[in-house]
Amino acid sequence: MTEGPMESLNERLAVVAGRLAAWTQAQARLHPGARVRLDRPLEAVSNPDPDAQALAAVLDQVQGHRSGPRPQPPFAPELAAFHVQISQCQACPLGAKRRQLVFGDGSVAAKLVFLGDAPGREEDATGKPFQDEAGRLLDRIIAAMGYKRGQVYLLNLVKCRAAAGQEPSPEELAACRPYLEQQLGLLRPRIIVTLGALATRSLLGEGKPLAQRRGHWERWKGLRIMPTWHPGDLLKDPGLKRPVWEDMRLVAQTLNSPEEPA
Repeated sequence: MTEGPMESLNERLAVVAGRLAAWTQAQARLHPGARVRLDRPLEAVSNPDPDAQALAAVLDQVQGHRSGPRPQPPFAPELAAFHVQISQCQACPLGAKRRQLVFGDGSVAAKLVFLGDAPGREEDATGKPFQDEAGRLLDRIIAAMGYKRGQVYLLNLVKCRAAAGQEPSPEELAACRPYLEQQLGLLRPRIIVTLGALATRSLLGEGKPLAQRRGHWERWKGLRIMPTWHPGDLLKDPGLKRPVWEDMRLVAQTLNSPEEPA
């Protein structure tokens, strides 16, 4: 008697179930001090069964989207280890499309942090934030303040390139939010400059338009925040350069003044 399609499907399901059981047992043997839990095996299966792979893809479609590795707390207590911990993250759809995760760049002892919205094409290629024309303008702004890029710290709301010409979605922002808060908590700068409306709104919440918020100090988790325009905004509207420079003069003056008591 020839094998029917249902028998064949059941056999393939049994293969997948067996591999899932083996993975579950392996996860249970992980050292309890491991910092990261992943929702798929750490090591790829060598010579995977094409039939099982195809069936797994169909099951994923039926069961819904699986976002891949999703690092979980507790997070590493220093930046280099934290970078490694989240380097394979695919907690949102952006992870599957990126070339490189753009963690952040600068001094781990920086007193000043610049927070943008999302990496672009150049950043995705290099793994470094602010590598495009807007980034080069930001470098000139930082130099005019009396600093070098390596003396401050640059990062974005999300660590993977968003769709061209689009802001990160609420889902993408939410997926990266724990990483952003951990990174800022480890840096603990004196001042964070939020670059643009999205970065300001994401960190500080909804409020007045950026044109009314810029140039005024705000607070987030005890840190001083200075909202201002994104360098990309300045490239589109050079008239914004003067207000941004006024904001950065205020930031520089505050950094050069005695630090406030905690």
